[in-house]
Amino acid sequence: MEENKDNINLFINLLEKKYGIWDRNKALFGTTSYGKVASDLSISSSQFTKLLYGTATDGMYERASNNINRLIGRQSVDKANEEKQLLINKLKKAYRKKIFITSIFFLGFGLITSYLLDFNHLDGKKSDYEKHPLENYFYPESSMFFDSPFIGNSAISENCPASGFEGRWVLSEPFKLPLPGMKKPGLYYQAKSADMIIRGTNLFDSFIQKGHAMMGYEYLKSEIWIDTKQEALVPRYFNPLSKEFTESFKQLSFESDPRFKKIATLAAFNVNMFNIHGDSITRNAELTGRIAIDVNKNLAKKYNVDVDYIIKNILGDLIKSSCNTAFNPFCNPNDLSEGSSMITFDCIYTFNEENLGLGKGYPYSKSYLLKDQVFSDYLPCGCDGKVNQD
Repeated sequence: MEENKDNINLFINLLEKKYGIWDRNKALFGTTSYGKVASDLSISSSQFTKLLYGTATDGMYERASNNINRLIGRQSVDKANEEKQLLINKLKKAYRKKIFITSIFFLGFGLITSYLLDFNHLDGKKSDYEKHPLENYFYPESSMFFDSPFIGNSAISENCPASGFEGRWVLSEPFKLPLPGMKKPGLYYQAKSADMIIRGTNLFDSFIQKGHAMMGYEYLKSEIWIDTKQEALVPRYFNPLSKEFTESFKQLSFESDPRFKKIATLAAFNVNMFNIHGDSITRNAELTGRIAIDVNKNLAKKYNVDVDYIIKNILGDLIKSSCNTAFNPFCNPNDLSEGSSMITFDCIYTFNEENLGLGKGYPYSKSYLLKDQVFSDYLPCGCDGKVNQD
């Protein structure tokens, strides 16, 4: 009899530990009903009643107690995972804040510099764009009075493979997309160029393997074009059955076809975070600002194109652009080569007011070509990113 009493006390104590205090009047443990507790223990309501009031066998108590202990253990693991995830999110938020505080300065300087580099508003003449607006902040002509938070020469090996990707990457070829937002067809967006400086970083070492994180500071130029004939996308440029852009659209060249006129040139600054996973790379991008310059106001007025509305409400920002994980053909960074090495991201751009029935957005591919590599000498790490000791 005494042994059965011990079984009952242990059973009730475990239930209260898992669910809360036993309320006999309301037939609850904490806020959980008897029926839910029985279900959690994978027993019937009648078996639960026997366990609760002392008419169950020793074997039933042993099995029930073991089940409750497993539930308590699982609860502890789940709680630990939640706390770990909260910590990771907190770290990400802190590092992200740190990055973008720095990027605010880069943005201001970058956009102002790009504005001066590309457009001389005093005489209406355009100057040639020759180098990344922030180049001197990464690769100054003199190291005197210069400091950088990025990977230095002494840490190249321990930050492999990211150190192998450091340098200047450019958009390998333009890509274009139709723009909704007008009552009539014929408006297009064209990404003309991208000039990106990639640097390895240890800002994310708390949750990304050392030597696998990179920051990319990207200066972008794009354009808005109008088809003066305002031809509908369907059927020449878009197949509504397959929901794909046609070959005619892919071969379309705005510059060489006189029916297309450029309404505006856009300048923007983009902050990218890359994570190398051996033979794959993930990319997360944040657009820190976009500005329209050299707007053809007469053309915009003629075709009723509100450039300000297009930028703010249609193009929005690149947070609305999601890219799949890209294949990394340079798992071994020693395989990288200036002028030929390329990484392609297949992306979906979710425009506001999307009108082609694609659901998730407009597909496009963005390919970066390695133009200037910083560390082109042999790097002592292989495809797994581990430093070779011999």
